Amino acid sequence: MTAGRVDAAAPSLGRWVGLMVAGESAGFLVPVTGFALAAILGLHGWPAWALLVVMGAGEGALLGLGQSLALRGSSAAVPIGRWIGATAVAASVAWSIGMLPTTLADLGVAIDWGAPVTWVVAGSAGLVLLATIPGAQWPVLAGSVPHAWRWIPLNMVAWLIGIVFTFLPSPFIDESTPAGVVFSLFAVGGVLMATTVAVITGLGLRRMTRPRRAGAA
Repeated sequence: MTAGRVDAAAPSLGRWVGLMVAGESAGFLVPVTGFALAAILGLHGWPAWALLVVMGAGEGALLGLGQSLALRGSSAAVPIGRWIGATAVAASVAWSIGMLPTTLADLGVAIDWGAPVTWVVAGSAGLVLLATIPGAQWPVLAGSVPHAWRWIPLNMVAWLIGIVFTFLPSPFIDESTPAGVVFSLFAVGGVLMATTVAVITGLGLRRMTRPRRAGAA
């Protein structure tokens, strides 16, 4: 690491958590709105899938905005436009993968969960889903953070833990649940997910940008 980075400020954990939670919480309301619209309009199958893929880009854009603003002035500062664009595209891809099981079920496609190949495919798809956002952000972060590849496994672990909260409302809703209740339950899940991911990635990012002695590798 060069001497010029010794005095650079590491990202503030409080700022990172606050802005990331704000961005992801607001962003998660975009696909939640998509779910509500799909229910109101009676969309199923590929039309519902396409709607959520588009809404997912909106979630990614707001998440990316919060993150990039949190990094301003720190040693991990990133170009805001590039970061938002990469995050938006990656989030859209993540939603396109995540919505496939539900979409196939709506189309009447039977998935044999007893077959080993099904679990291999599902596991591989899950890993790709978890890696989409940090994988897209990595080249942007590499311009300011050494060994930025560590951002990928850090985020995969964080999202794997955080995403559990997005499934919590599912047992409590069905087609008869009022749209407002669905919206509220998923909104709460989104806030819990965002907070969990923000704390884990914030701590990891601070470790990644920890100042070292001049001339250190």
